Amino acid sequence: MNSQSILVEKSFEQAEKEILIEVMESSKSILESFKFRMIFGVNLDTSKSEKTAEGLKDFRAKNWDNNISREQAYKKYLNIY
Repeated sequence: MNSQSILVEKSFEQAEKEILIEVMESSKSILESFKFRMIFGVNLDTSKSEKTAEGLKDFRAKNWDNNISREQAYKKYLNIY
């Protein structure tokens, strides 16, 4: 019985480590997104920001392929550039 509790505790510790790594990576990504938006917003005036957003919207409308998965679509767009 004692060996079972040790196994369960080790399994939990491993799962906890993996979850914490995922949480940290997600948190870093979110912070980088905020950082980018703040720098982007400071360096562009509103007309350029609106023009960029409109251009992105047009690009997505023209190039988005609904026949493939989202992951495949992102890979496709990365290969375009």
